[in-house]
Amino acid sequence: MDFLFKKITSKPYREQFVRLVEEAVLSGSLKKGERLPPEREMAEAIGVSRPVVHDGLLDLEQKGLIALR
Repeated sequence: MDFLFKKITSKPYREQFVRLVEEAVLSGSLKKGERLPPEREMAEAIGVSRPVVHDGLLDLEQKGLIALR
Protein backbone atom coordinates (compact mmCIF):
# COMPACT_ATOMS: atom_id res chain seq x y z
CA MET A 1 0.00 0.00 0.00
CA ASP A 2 2.78 2.39 -0.87
CA PHE A 3 0.25 4.69 -2.52
CA LEU A 4 -1.08 5.59 0.92
CA PHE A 5 2.29 6.64 2.23
CA LYS A 6 2.88 9.63 0.00
CA LYS A 7 2.92 12.91 1.89
CA ILE A 8 0.16 15.33 1.01
CA THR A 9 1.69 18.77 0.86
CA SER A 10 -0.96 21.20 -0.27
CA LYS A 11 -4.61 21.87 0.41
CA PRO A 12 -7.32 20.67 0.01
CA TYR A 13 -6.06 17.65 1.92
CA ARG A 14 -9.26 15.60 1.93
CA GLU A 15 -9.66 15.82 -1.83
CA GLN A 16 -6.05 14.74 -2.36
CA PHE A 17 -6.50 11.80 0.00
CA VAL A 18 -9.69 10.75 -1.80
CA ARG A 19 -7.92 11.00 -5.15
CA LEU A 20 -5.01 8.82 -3.93
CA VAL A 21 -7.30 6.05 -2.72
CA GLU A 22 -9.62 6.37 -5.71
CA GLU A 23 -6.69 5.96 -8.11
CA ALA A 24 -5.44 2.95 -6.14
CA VAL A 25 -8.84 1.26 -6.35
CA LEU A 26 -9.35 2.00 -10.03
CA SER A 27 -5.81 0.97 -11.01
CA GLY A 28 -6.02 -2.29 -9.08
CA SER A 29 -3.27 -1.35 -6.61
CA LEU A 30 -5.87 -1.74 -3.89
CA LYS A 31 -7.56 -5.09 -4.39
CA LYS A 32 -11.21 -5.83 -3.64
CA GLY A 33 -11.53 -6.96 -0.03
CA GLU A 34 -8.10 -5.67 0.95
CA ARG A 35 -8.09 -3.91 4.30
CA LEU A 36 -6.86 -0.37 4.64
CA PRO A 37 -4.54 0.56 7.51
CA PRO A 38 -6.14 2.23 10.54
CA GLU A 39 -7.14 5.89 10.09
CA ARG A 40 -4.53 7.08 12.55
CA GLU A 41 -1.75 5.22 10.73
CA MET A 42 -2.79 6.60 7.33
CA ALA A 43 -3.04 10.13 8.74
CA GLU A 44 0.45 9.97 10.24
CA ALA A 45 1.93 8.48 7.06
CA ILE A 46 0.58 11.18 4.75
CA GLY A 47 0.94 14.07 7.21
CA VAL A 48 -2.69 15.07 7.79
CA SER A 49 -5.10 14.89 10.71
CA ARG A 50 -7.21 11.82 11.39
CA PRO A 51 -10.48 13.71 10.70
CA VAL A 52 -9.20 14.46 7.18
CA VAL A 53 -8.73 10.73 6.57
CA HIS A 54 -12.06 9.86 8.20
CA ASP A 55 -13.99 12.37 6.10
CA GLY A 56 -12.19 11.18 2.98
CA LEU A 57 -13.15 7.58 3.74
CA LEU A 58 -16.79 8.65 4.14
CA ASP A 59 -16.58 10.31 0.70
CA LEU A 60 -15.13 7.13 -0.80
CA GLU A 61 -17.86 5.04 0.77
CA GLN A 62 -20.53 7.33 -0.71
CA LYS A 63 -18.92 6.84 -4.12
CA GLY A 64 -19.14 3.08 -3.63
CA LEU A 65 -15.37 2.55 -3.79
CA ILE A 66 -14.91 1.22 -0.25
CA ALA A 67 -17.06 -0.28 2.48
CA LEU A 68 -16.64 0.91 6.06
CA ARG A 69 -17.28 -1.44 8.96
